[in-house]
Amino acid sequence: MLNKLALSGIRHRLRDYTVLFSGLMIASAIFYMFLSLAINKSFLSSNSPAAATAFIFGFGIILLAIITIVYINYANTFLLSMRQKEYGMFMMLGAKSSKISKMIFVETFAIGAISTIIGSVIGIIATKFVSQWMIDALDMQVKHFDSFYLPALMWTFVFFIVIFIFSAIKNSISLRRTKILVLLHKDSQPSKIKNNGLVKSIQAVVGIILLAIGYYAMWVVGQNALLIYIGIPVALVTIVGGTYFTITAAITAVIAMLKRNTKFSQRGLNNFTLSQLSFRIGDYTKILSMVSIMFALALGAITVGLGFQNQIDTVVNGQSYYDVTVHNADTAQQNRINHLSGDEQTNYSYKSDDKNKVVYYRASEFKKQPLHYEKFNMNNMISTTKKSSNIKIPDVSYTLQQNMLPQYRMSKAEAVSDAEFNKIAGKSNTLTLVKTDSFKKNLSKIKVISKAENKRFKELKQGSEDKYSSYVIVNGFFSGLEFMGFFLGIAFLAMLASCLMFKILSGASGDVKRYNMLYKIGTKQKMLRSTINKEIAVLFAVPAGLGIIHVLLGLQMFTNILYKPYMNIEIPFGIFIVLYLGYYLLTRYLYKKIVLK
Repeated sequence: MLNKLALSGIRHRLRDYTVLFSGLMIASAIFYMFLSLAINKSFLSSNSPAAATAFIFGFGIILLAIITIVYINYANTFLLSMRQKEYGMFMMLGAKSSKISKMIFVETFAIGAISTIIGSVIGIIATKFVSQWMIDALDMQVKHFDSFYLPALMWTFVFFIVIFIFSAIKNSISLRRTKILVLLHKDSQPSKIKNNGLVKSIQAVVGIILLAIGYYAMWVVGQNALLIYIGIPVALVTIVGGTYFTITAAITAVIAMLKRNTKFSQRGLNNFTLSQLSFRIGDYTKILSMVSIMFALALGAITVGLGFQNQIDTVVNGQSYYDVTVHNADTAQQNRINHLSGDEQTNYSYKSDDKNKVVYYRASEFKKQPLHYEKFNMNNMISTTKKSSNIKIPDVSYTLQQNMLPQYRMSKAEAVSDAEFNKIAGKSNTLTLVKTDSFKKNLSKIKVISKAENKRFKELKQGSEDKYSSYVIVNGFFSGLEFMGFFLGIAFLAMLASCLMFKILSGASGDVKRYNMLYKIGTKQKMLRSTINKEIAVLFAVPAGLGIIHVLLGLQMFTNILYKPYMNIEIPFGIFIVLYLGYYLLTRYLYKKIVLK
C-alpha cells in the first residue's frame, strides 16, 4: 500500500517534479556522453597522440563524479523538502516511521531509476547527433567512436543506482530523526546566517593561495609536459578548493560592503536584493563553485578544440603556399579551378629528360610569375612566405619537386631560355598552381579537384603531395583532439546550465511568500522584475567571471602543444557567453513565472 502511495505521489506531483526530472536526466545524459569517450581506450589511443590522454580523462571522470554527486545531493534535498510536510501528516495520523522511511526509499529510488534510464537514452541520442554534426561540419576524421558504447551505459547505470540508493537511505534516516512538528512547519523555520569576519578573511587568503598554486601548476605543465602527472592532480585539487573559498569570502565581503553603502542599498529594492543574496550565499557556495569549474572546463575544452582547428590550418598552410596543383589541366579541371574564389593561377611549362633525370622549365615564365614558397623557422616555429624566380634556390627547387608528378620528384630542376626549351625533345607539359583567398573556405571544391587529379593520373594515388593530401594527413592527426574538445565543451555547457538553473528554480517556491508580501504592500511589478533580474544575474555572473579567469590562465598548459593557444580566443568566448546569456534569460523567465502573480 505504501509503495503504491509513494508512486502515486510522484504521479500527482509530476508538474512539480518537472524541474527535478529534467535536471537528473541531463545529469545522467552528460555522464554517459563523457564516459563514452573517457573509458573507450580504442578511441583515445587512435585519436590522440598524447600518451597522457587516458590519465587526463581519468581525472576528468573523478571530477565529473564529484560534480554529479553534489548535484544529486541538491536534487535529493529538493525532493525531500517537497514531501516532508505530507510525511509529517502521515506520521501524525499514526503511520509508523519505519513505513514512512520505506515509502521515501521507494519514491527516491524510483525517481532516480526513471530519470537515469531516460537520461541515458537521451545521452545516446545526443551523442549520436552531436558527434555526427561536428564530424560533418568540421570535416573531422574520428576513429573507433560509437554513440552507443555498452561499458559507458553500464557504468552510468551502476553509478547512478548506487548514488540513489545512498540518497534514499539518507532521506529515510533524516526523516526518522526529524520531529513531526518540525516536518509540519519546516517552511516556517527561520534560517540562521553565520557571518564570521575572521573566518571569511582566512578563507579569502586560503582561496587566493590555492588558486595561485593551481595556476602555477598549469603553467609548469605548459613548460614541461613530463610534469603532467603531477601538475594536473595538483591543479585539480587546488583550483577546486580555491574556487570554493574565494567565492565564499569574496561575495560575502562585497555584499557587506554594498549594504554599508547607504546611497546604493537604500535605492529601490537594492537592500532586499542584497539581503536575498546574503541569505542564499551559504547555500549557493557549493553550486557556484561547481558551476565555475564546469564553466572553465566547458569554455576551455571548446577553446582548445578551436586551437586544434587553427593548428590544422597553420600546419597545412605552412607546408605549401599553393592550394591546388594540376598537371595538363583539361577542360573539366580548368572549369573547376575557375569556380574557386579569389584564385590566383600560375602556369609553368616543363619537359622531362628521363635519361638524365632533369626537368626543364621556361626561365621567362618564372621571371613573369615568380614561384612562392614557404620558409620555416625552427626557432619560433613560424612559416613565412617568400617568392623567387631563381629555381636553383633549394627551397624553390624543393617546392617544384613537391608539386610534380611522382616520377619526376627525384629529377633535377633547371630553367632554360625559350629557344633552348623549344629544342628539347619530348612533350611539353603544364604545371598549374592555384592560390585561393582561403583554403578552408574552398575546401569542398579543392577536394573535388584533388580527387579528379588522382583519377586522371593513377600514379598520384600512391604519391600525391598536393595541399589537400597534406590536409588529410594533418586533419587525421588533430581531428580526434579537436573532436574531444568540442564534444566535451558542449557536454559540460549543458551540465553547468542545468545545475545552476535547477538550483535557482528549486528554491523559487520558498521565495513566493516574500515577493507576494512586497506586492501586497504596493511594490510595482516592474520593480519586482528588476530585482529578480539583478539577483539571478549575480548568481550567473560570479561563476562565469571566475571560470573565464581559470580558462585564460589554464591555457598556459597548451603553450607547447598549440601554436598560439590564445589565437582567435574571442570566437569561443563570444559564442559561449551568448549561449550562457540564453540560459540566464530562460532561468529568470521561469523564475518569474513561479514567484510573481
